Amino acid sequence: MDLILGLDILPGDRQNPVYAAIILNKNGFKIFDGQIKRSDIINLINKYHIKTIAIDNIFELFPNTSEIMNFIRKTKVKLIQVTGPLGKETKLAHLARIYGLSNQSKISPSKAAEICARLALMGVGAEIKIFEDITEISITRSRSLGEGGQHQSKYARVIASVIQRATREIADLLNERNLKYDLFYREGDFGFKSAKFIVYAPFEIVKKVVTRYHGDLFRIDLKPIETKRIISLPATSIMAPKRLLICGIDPGETTGLAVLDLNGNVITIESKKNFGLTSIVEKIYEFGKPIIIATDVPKIPQFIEKLCSKTGAICYNPRHTISVMEKNELIRQLNIDVSNSHERDALTAALMAYRKYRNLFQKIDNILSYMPLKLNSDEIKREVIQGKSIREAIRKHFEKNLIDLLRFQSKRITIDTNKQLTSHQNLINEREKLHQKLANATEKIKELEEKITELEREIKKKNDEIEKLKNLLIKKEYTWRKRISEKIEELKDEYIREIEEKMNEYQKIVLFQKDKIMKMERYIDNLKALLKKPKEYIAVKKLVKFSREYVEKLDALYGILPGDIIYVEDPSGGGRKTAQLLISKGIKGIIARENNFSNEALEVFETSNIPLLLTEDFEPPIQLQSDITFITSDQLNIAVKNMKFRTLPEEEAISFEIENVLSEWRKKRLEKVTEDA
Repeated sequence: MDLILGLDILPGDRQNPVYAAIILNKNGFKIFDGQIKRSDIINLINKYHIKTIAIDNIFELFPNTSEIMNFIRKTKVKLIQVTGPLGKETKLAHLARIYGLSNQSKISPSKAAEICARLALMGVGAEIKIFEDITEISITRSRSLGEGGQHQSKYARVIASVIQRATREIADLLNERNLKYDLFYREGDFGFKSAKFIVYAPFEIVKKVVTRYHGDLFRIDLKPIETKRIISLPATSIMAPKRLLICGIDPGETTGLAVLDLNGNVITIESKKNFGLTSIVEKIYEFGKPIIIATDVPKIPQFIEKLCSKTGAICYNPRHTISVMEKNELIRQLNIDVSNSHERDALTAALMAYRKYRNLFQKIDNILSYMPLKLNSDEIKREVIQGKSIREAIRKHFEKNLIDLLRFQSKRITIDTNKQLTSHQNLINEREKLHQKLANATEKIKELEEKITELEREIKKKNDEIEKLKNLLIKKEYTWRKRISEKIEELKDEYIREIEEKMNEYQKIVLFQKDKIMKMERYIDNLKALLKKPKEYIAVKKLVKFSREYVEKLDALYGILPGDIIYVEDPSGGGRKTAQLLISKGIKGIIARENNFSNEALEVFETSNIPLLLTEDFEPPIQLQSDITFITSDQLNIAVKNMKFRTLPEEEAISFEIENVLSEWRKKRLEKVTEDA
């Protein structure tokens, strides 16, 4: 039997207080009435198996929050402050008058303890809940990638890889300590741009597992985002039942919240940065009590699980990932405005949860419309989604209302003692009538359930037929479109095709002549550029193919002079003799997009100390739009330097640099952990 302990502090020593204490059972009968010390409270709880403590001010129990939290953890009791939520209290004497428990302005401690217990029995007041610490771990890059350059992508790859690997190592550390967390990250082309852990544990514990780190490439920061605190949630009063809610939540840096009632009506949609666990609970309870908390992703986030455990709501998650297009279509159908993707995702989650239970809710409402007594449909729906059958839940509420009605009739019958026997017979007759109504209603429920099942089968059958007709219509439309398109193609006029063919021939001739003119113009421009070349610039001349024939052709066209750089467009083909021919001209270097030269040619270039450069060695990479271009000595020196850096394979260079950075971080983290220990 659930018992309630009512307490009120007696005047005297606040360091070792004494309380007036009264224990009531669920029917309001006294089980215990007396005075106890604070040290006796736990013994009394264990002796009578107390489930609920009611008091007008929780700080009369203990003077500070941490002691109250420790008391709740130790005893597992439900602590009710009957005067209302913290900071919004109502005087106990005023509540006693409202609920017909006392008309006195000054109430004795013994009477106050009894009033607290009876108010809690009615569901009046606010339940005190504990919320634990939450810690945030963020992993971001330390340095900017700059404005571009030859090695920007390489640094980006290194940093992204380092952040991704550091994220995985931190996840492993948290898993080893069984610390619950949610992970949010931004993906890039090469790994993670940044990552954030929301760890459901105190900052003091988390910092012993993961330490702060500020390196050249990335940094790890920790901070507490929820501190130990208590909040007060409104209890459900029998005088004013709390509205039941379906809540959709999209957790993250910005958290979205959508709240619906059990009829699918939108009550509120909002989003906020750093919308913590306690803030969301307090916001939800402004509108009612949550019975379903939903997410729009198949894997339930730890944030949602934590929220459900605190509120007693059930979790809803879809079986598959919902696409953005599906979400937008769902919101569009309802004609509801949302400010951002977080609100959209939260509303989608709430609507998907409502749609799952909509038919069940409508079925309950249909059955209740035939009942002779008015029952609380929301409470019946809550019990059904928590596991009871519809028949069991309705029967329970029907019998409770029937008992209340009979009790009310019984009280009325005792008023007039002169008509007691007649009234008693009337009461028996009324009871028989009500039992008959109950039997009829039960039979009607059974008939309605069978009818609903039959209608659901019929609806499914019709929906299948509609789907088949839709598919048939789509196939027919596709077939006709294809036939019309083929017919139009067949009807093309032969004369038009001949004209098109002649026009294509003339266009080819014109394009050929234009191309020839453009080549001549480029040749003249290149010759002028060579004649006007300043002394500090080096000429780069394009060799189309690495062969003796093309070398001689280039020499005849522009001349290959000592100090020139030769850009080879196609390095394949030539060998030792072609390389020696170029070297004999006194060239200063070779440029190519790819190193496809033969081994004999490479050996000649290496022996003669002729640098073999790639276009990507230049900053920015060199591009030859014409046969002749010019570069400075500085550009050439940078390219030669980058060529030397390139001799080590890129993957080995990146791996080596990543391991160095991570080794430094691991070393500092171990040093920090050792210091803290």
